[in-house]
Amino acid sequence: MAPIGPDEELLGVVIHSGLVLGRSRDVIAAVRRITAFPSGLALDTVVLARGIHAEAAGRRAHMASTHRRAVETAQREDEAAAWQDSEAAARREGAAAAERHHAQQQAMIERRYLPSFDEGDRLRLGAATPAGAPRWLDASASASSHTEDRYLLEAAWWLTPLPADGLLTLVCGWPEIGLPDTRTDIILPDLAVRAAAAFPLWEVADNPDG
Repeated sequence: MAPIGPDEELLGVVIHSGLVLGRSRDVIAAVRRITAFPSGLALDTVVLARGIHAEAAGRRAHMASTHRRAVETAQREDEAAAWQDSEAAARREGAAAAERHHAQQQAMIERRYLPSFDEGDRLRLGAATPAGAPRWLDASASASSHTEDRYLLEAAWWLTPLPADGLLTLVCGWPEIGLPDTRTDIILPDLAVRAAAAFPLWEVADNPDG
């Protein structure tokens, strides 16, 4: 499975910052920074909402958190049951057959618990493809806080591979809390060259002059 984030031992190169992706009267989404790595782009975003839109976002975040915990529990139970089935299969048919059985069971479980984009419980961020349809990204990390009239979401996203021509079109939206879908074109000149300038953190730590 491909990693959903940059190599943690690399120090990337910030190539863009301070970009508003979309806004309405009481909701705004922006990119704090875009950091380039040889294998992709890390996008750090923020969403702010106020008033009734903050209430809607906070309510959805709470419901989504409760739902995800229930799903995680169900998935762990299914995986435990699959292991028991595999052990039984090993006793009946041998280790090789048990491994095949377990791989099939695990694939079925992973498909069953794939994340859904129709729950309306979070910001959606995608990159437009040559065909025009967005390829939705998965958040590699996120944190939120909310009060009665204020909501804050900070999320990190991972886009791979690097846009070949240096043109990145981001599609952003959260209609359920009042942020309509928007498209933003970003030109990133010399992207591959700048991304290649990322270097290992160990080099910084080992350099006495750094």
